Amino acid sequence: MFRFSNNPAAVSVSDGIQDAFQYLQISWRRWLPIVGAIAACTFVMYTLIGSIDSRAFYYVDRYTGRIVWSPDALNRLSPVIAAGVVGMLLSVIGSMVFYATAIAGLRNRPLTAGYVVGRGLLMIVAGLLVGLAAAGAILLLAIMFVITPLLGILAILAAIPVGFYLVIRIIFMGLAIFDGFGPIEGLQESWRLSQGSVLRLFGWGVMAGLISIGISIIAGVIVAPFSTSGLAPLAQAASTAVTVAGSCLVTFMMAVLYESERARKDPSLYPYPAWPGYGPYGPQPYAPGPYPANPTAMPGWVSPNGPYPAGPYAPGPYPANPTAMPGWVTPGPAPAWAANEAQPAALDSAGPGPTPPQTWNSGETDPTQQPPNAPKPPEPPAS
Repeated sequence: MFRFSNNPAAVSVSDGIQDAFQYLQISWRRWLPIVGAIAACTFVMYTLIGSIDSRAFYYVDRYTGRIVWSPDALNRLSPVIAAGVVGMLLSVIGSMVFYATAIAGLRNRPLTAGYVVGRGLLMIVAGLLVGLAAAGAILLLAIMFVITPLLGILAILAAIPVGFYLVIRIIFMGLAIFDGFGPIEGLQESWRLSQGSVLRLFGWGVMAGLISIGISIIAGVIVAPFSTSGLAPLAQAASTAVTVAGSCLVTFMMAVLYESERARKDPSLYPYPAWPGYGPYGPQPYAPGPYPANPTAMPGWVSPNGPYPAGPYAPGPYPANPTAMPGWVTPGPAPAWAANEAQPAALDSAGPGPTPPQTWNSGETDPTQQPPNAPKPPEPPAS
């Protein structure tokens, strides 16, 4: 389960990295099997196929100087294509598992195969819709470039920032789908959550990109010393494991950002103050919502209207009987006392009242202080 180091509405980039890394550590039983499967596939591929050399598929004719495909190029290319397809499928499955693990941690849900597959297929459908829209836009730009090159170039230059903007606006689509939305509703929810937060999402995206680049450098360092040795397949598998685990970390980081934007757009989910050091609510691990929207449920809450209820009150006139007022104490009449009970001493309006009987630590009453209605001792018989 995710534990936020600050109120989700106020998490910073450093908080997001810290919370994502912490969840990566405690949820390793969920994401590590898929990382191991992808690494094992890489090991098998490099063991059976070896490093891919493009020169094995063609050669340059010495007489004509032309490039000629090798007669067995298709046979050599088939296992490479098969390995690529398997790797792509494992990557898609890995993304589905990472998204499902992130949402399961935010909502404290169990991670089941049906949930991963069902929501994953919906995410693929949404991805196909976005891909078709992107392909249509690219085709339109190409046609414009063919008809009017200058106008096409200007349109391409304008499309680059627009493309970045649209990618930022739909960045939460996959997380929203795994959170229970459909393909179209997931796009709408991502558009809603990113409204007014484009610069913030862009900053988080830059940090996620830097983390990915750093992880790629580490993976390259692992492979480089063994690229020409017999340990090359094992090094490639280790490099792939590091890269895939880094992708999982970035997914968890974006899940923190997703929950942060939900907390900003829906303050009732996390009603605690969003800035550190406010009253008794300092930074602490907050469990994911939802929390009650009623502010009186917050510990230490004091009504701004005093001890009386906040209303609504019935319009006047108010009842003439003052006993209807809450907290009213009647001044009389004096209570009726039992017939065999002595009347209490009259209270002096200026004094504190009759002196109570003195007690000791044992809790016993001083024998010299007899109550007024105590039975009299029997008189001795007359002599």
